[in-house]
Amino acid sequence: MKDKRKHQRIQFLRKVVVLLPDEERMVLDVLDYSMGGMSVFSKVSFSIGDTLMLERLTTLDGEDKPLGLEAEVRHVQEHDTKGFVIGLEFKQ
Repeated sequence: MKDKRKHQRIQFLRKVVVLLPDEERMVLDVLDYSMGGMSVFSKVSFSIGDTLMLERLTTLDGEDKPLGLEAEVRHVQEHDTKGFVIGLEFKQ
């Protein structure tokens, strides 16, 4: 089956701080990213179409770097019983 992605995914096991629509902040585990989006692991589910503000990202050297990107939830997949893999697409 052909992958429909426009951009190659790169594994990136770091943390991202997101601002939720209700102004709550949450730290999520980044699984991979590309020029168009990222996959994150969350202990809570999100709804398709939710908009999250990606505030900060932990870099490979352990620094927190500001992102200031909006992302839309494009897919949600339950992962065992421990949480959810959330597919995010960066908004232009």
